Amino acid sequence: MCVMHIDAMKQIDVKAIRTAHRLTQKGLADMMGVNLSTVWRWENGTPPRGPAVAFLRDLESRTPSPTPERESAA
Repeated sequence: MCVMHIDAMKQIDVKAIRTAHRLTQKGLADMMGVNLSTVWRWENGTPPRGPAVAFLRDLESRTPSPTPERESAA
């Protein structure tokens, strides 16, 4: 019997993580030490695996919270 933590089964939204950190595909690729084409594949259906999953989960946990828009003074 294989027991897997529920978070491990959750799909990683690489593009959402990348854009939340204001990174380009190349920027994320450089940060992770992978090819640009690898990031493109992750964003277009091929799930990341191995150490990339742990890296992306960590990056996801550090995703900045959206800041509320400032209300203009009337």
